[in-house]
Amino acid sequence: MSPTKLGLLVCLLILNGATLAHAACLTSVTELKAEGVKARWQETTADDGKPLTIVIADGAGGLVYSASKAGEPWLTGKATVCRSGDTTTVTLNNTKATSHVPLVTRMVLPSTLSAPIVNDEIRLAGGAWRGTFVGR
Repeated sequence: MSPTKLGLLVCLLILNGATLAHAACLTSVTELKAEGVKARWQETTADDGKPLTIVIADGAGGLVYSASKAGEPWLTGKATVCRSGDTTTVTLNNTKATSHVPLVTRMVLPSTLSAPIVNDEIRLAGGAWRGTFVGR
C-alpha cells in the first residue's frame, strides 16, 4: 500500500473513532432506571437546612425536571442525560425560576446547568450558586 493511501486510511479510522465516541442521550425515566441513573437528586450542601430536591420526569418532548425546596416549587425546565464513553452528564436546560427563589439568585442563575455524575453525585454550579446533589 502506498504511503498516501495508508495516510488516508489512518485519517478515516481516526474520524470514524471520533464518531463512535458520540454521546447517546437517554430519553425516558425508564431508560434512566435501566442505565442505573437516578431520577431524584437531593442537595447535600444546603446551608439553610432545606435541601433542594430535583426530580427528572417524562415530558411531552423528552425529559423535564422540577426542583423544590421545603415543599415549594423553585425551578422547572428541560433535562438531558447523555452518556459518552464512561461519562454520564446531566444538563438542566431552559431553567425557569419561580417567585420562591430569592431575587438575587434568580438574577444570576443561568438558564443551563450541566455536570457529570461522579460516584452518584452531581456538582452543579451557576453564577454565585453551587450545590452538590446525591441520587436517591
